Amino acid sequence: MSKYDDVLGALGSSSALGEALRAILDREMPNIPFPTMGGHVFWNTIASRGGYKLQQNMFTRHARILDSDDVRIAWGGIDAMTRVMDRMLHYMRSNDESHTEARGGSGSLEAMEQLKRLKELLDMNAITQQEFDRKKSALMERI
Repeated sequence: MSKYDDVLGALGSSSALGEALRAILDREMPNIPFPTMGGHVFWNTIASRGGYKLQQNMFTRHARILDSDDVRIAWGGIDAMTRVMDRMLHYMRSNDESHTEARGGSGSLEAMEQLKRLKELLDMNAITQQEFDRKKSALMERI
């Protein structure tokens, strides 16, 4: 899971959080909404959620965000796009109401990311099933 998956999911929501994130995006990354073919050729999907995708072009290396109808809602250099995505992520985390709405409770996003990493370690036999179960129980309390 990319750290931007929740940002993309919130962008697609009709909540106050979604509106605030779209305002940040509009202010930081001017764009003319433009239909695309969905990025199935020449594009790497970096993150996706709720039909929204952050993609990077394989040749030019520029980035874009597509909505659930594959309409481009933002585009620019990957560094600029990353800064905007980080700014939106920071906004989500710093806004208490949005923070809880987007993450499903305090610490749940981090706990889910840690759980995913633990599962990868288990699959690689880097930790035992008992270690995984013990750490999973502790993480599930935070979700």
